[in-house]
Amino acid sequence: METKEQRVVAPKKPTLTPKAIIHQKFGKNACYVVEEVKEVCQTGCPGLSIPQTGPCLYRCTLQLPELTVVSETFKKKKDAEQSAAEMAIEK
Repeated sequence: METKEQRVVAPKKPTLTPKAIIHQKFGKNACYVVEEVKEVCQTGCPGLSIPQTGPCLYRCTLQLPELTVVSETFKKKKDAEQSAAEMAIEK
């Protein structure tokens, strides 16, 4: 009879996102405030009185006990939150 070799594969540690790192360090003291930023697009029709709105973008403000960080604008809320968390980690 042949015996099968059993390989022990150690599970890889998941890479933590910046938001997860902030959560580990600060827990409920970290407050994310996401706001919608609407851009107004200027069209080539000067007589058009209806304002043309562009895509809806999001900006996140991360409030920590010692620091407040404001992200750039992003198309997704999640990206804005991750960016704010990454900026806080860098500081």
